[in-house]
Amino acid sequence: MNTIKVGPVGGKNGTVWDEKGRGEIAKIFLSTGPDFVLSLQFLYVENGQFVLSDRYGAHHNYTFATVVLDYPSEFITWISGTYYTNGLRSITFGTNKSSYGPYGRNTVNPLAPYFSFSFQIGDDRSFDGFHGTKTDAFIESIGVYMKTITSSMITATVSQLMTRSKKKKMIN
Repeated sequence: MNTIKVGPVGGKNGTVWDEKGRGEIAKIFLSTGPDFVLSLQFLYVENGQFVLSDRYGAHHNYTFATVVLDYPSEFITWISGTYYTNGLRSITFGTNKSSYGPYGRNTVNPLAPYFSFSFQIGDDRSFDGFHGTKTDAFIESIGVYMKTITSSMITATVSQLMTRSKKKKMIN
């Protein structure tokens, strides 16, 4: 299945990390410090099994949080946050049921270059994973993967074809 790579936003000098094809998330583990999102880690479901991703960024410390999704009925629909040119400052996760965050420092420092981002993924299970860059101290950037075709689109198409087929039989 084809995917679209969106981002990353933030710094781009660190080590690349990639979780493409891992859209079924049950939990997100993260740590934040006084200035940056320090670490991210994900618990995915693959082939009916829970799989823990690598930890990206620093060790889990300082302010630690766990986002627990109501898997399988809850899924990621948007992500937003703030970043400096050298690192991810804050992050908020949105789902079809709720929003979680912001995690990290969501206030503006007028002395530092500050930007905001928003990835609107949609509520049709299009989310297909994260990617970005990291240092040993914090998450430098983040982006998302999106599926171009989802199972809900395929189901609708089959349903539409069946309806069209019935109409043709009625006309003939």
